[in-house]
Amino acid sequence: MYKKLATVGMAVLLVGALSACSFNDDKDTSSSNSSKETTSSKSNSDKSSSDSLQNKSFDMSYEDAVKAFKDKHSDAEISSVELEKNLGKYIYKVEGISNDNEYEMKFNAETKEELADETDKLDKEDTGGVEKENEKINLDGIKSPKEAMDKAVSEQAGDVTSWKIDRELDTTYYEVTVKQDNNKYEIKLNSKTLDVLQTEQDD
Repeated sequence: MYKKLATVGMAVLLVGALSACSFNDDKDTSSSNSSKETTSSKSNSDKSSSDSLQNKSFDMSYEDAVKAFKDKHSDAEISSVELEKNLGKYIYKVEGISNDNEYEMKFNAETKEELADETDKLDKEDTGGVEKENEKINLDGIKSPKEAMDKAVSEQAGDVTSWKIDRELDTTYYEVTVKQDNNKYEIKLNSKTLDVLQTEQDD
């Protein structure tokens, strides 16, 4: 009879031990899953902020893109320079103008590959250097794109999706596009002083 009781007692103890192990396993699994979710969430958050142009560097600088353009079209003045992501690639678009033509070249910022080179004839009334004088930009002494992006984000928090150097009247300016959630903001900055000229929210 004592043997039977001992056997029953041992069985009860074993069942209890197995239950406890099972409980601990569930707890460990739950804890592990929770840890994975936290890591995944953090990773997604990091990925979001690293998508900003502000945090990226490329093998081809905008100066390299301008030089490549000038090597092809030595008679032209630069009228705008832009960097944006298009179809998964980071693309420089450099536009220029000569006495008789408008030019547009595109380069892959990561590989330096030339992607496009287009030429259009100017309208007759714009030839002879008239339009060239109105559109050419002066890149001497301007702030770097990184400085312009930093300034724009200090005015409006978010991820930089593109920047452009352009001209309006006699002012050469940066236009930096910042995205926050589903909103986009275009911030225009004086290219030499980084004074804010305009902030506009896209609908």
